Amino acid sequence: MKKIITFLTICLFLVACKSKKNVISSEEVNTSLKAKEIVEWHKRSFPEFETLSGSVFASYDGGDGAQSLSLSFRMQKDKAIWLSAPLGIAKVYITPQRASYYNRLENVHFDGDFSYISKLLGFEVNFENLQNLLLGQSIYPLTKEAKLLQTDNQYYLLEMQKTPNINVVYGVNPGNFRLGFFDVLEKDSATNGKVQFSYQQVDNVLIPNTIKINTLQGNQNITIELDFNGMKVNEKVNFPFKIPSGTKEIK
Repeated sequence: MKKIITFLTICLFLVACKSKKNVISSEEVNTSLKAKEIVEWHKRSFPEFETLSGSVFASYDGGDGAQSLSLSFRMQKDKAIWLSAPLGIAKVYITPQRASYYNRLENVHFDGDFSYISKLLGFEVNFENLQNLLLGQSIYPLTKEAKLLQTDNQYYLLEMQKTPNINVVYGVNPGNFRLGFFDVLEKDSATNGKVQFSYQQVDNVLIPNTIKINTLQGNQNITIELDFNGMKVNEKVNFPFKIPSGTKEIK
């Protein structure tokens, strides 16, 4: 589970005008739907947009005090994810080809492909994983092998085995087929993580309002929260990023 915690934390990197309307799905589950049908509807629910922009309030609590930071957020679908702390003190720039980061306060930077992150995690990580997490989609691909568990009247529960050691259960909203949550269990260590989503409607595009990540490893509980504000759809965006000279490279 340490590797999964690391993966979710990496999505933050920087942590350790339309009004928004919180959207709640109120429809009940359709017990006649099969797993493959739910998987197909979830895939179709992927939000249609070209760009997203706004701010995200990120907080992290590892049990020894909470840290929080307000970040500027920009995304170009399938092409780029960009985060910036105030005054550009720290920035993240991720594309399908590479992940780049710098922090002026710590005088460090990283610039390379996803091999560094994959090495930390012990399994391959790509741009799609990060994008899906930020959009409320299945972080690991849902396939025809997904097993439909007994429903709980609030979600369709789909179980997927990522590896023999990692099991994932997705809770799919019956009204919009977006994720309400997903649970990850690492069997060897018997530790687990849970990610919960709420949504907002912006220009008829359903995107996350909040993402809450809870992980439990032994006696340590870690909570990460992302709160998206002032989100705009299909505005013109750019991604200014230049690694400051003199910073030390993370290898």
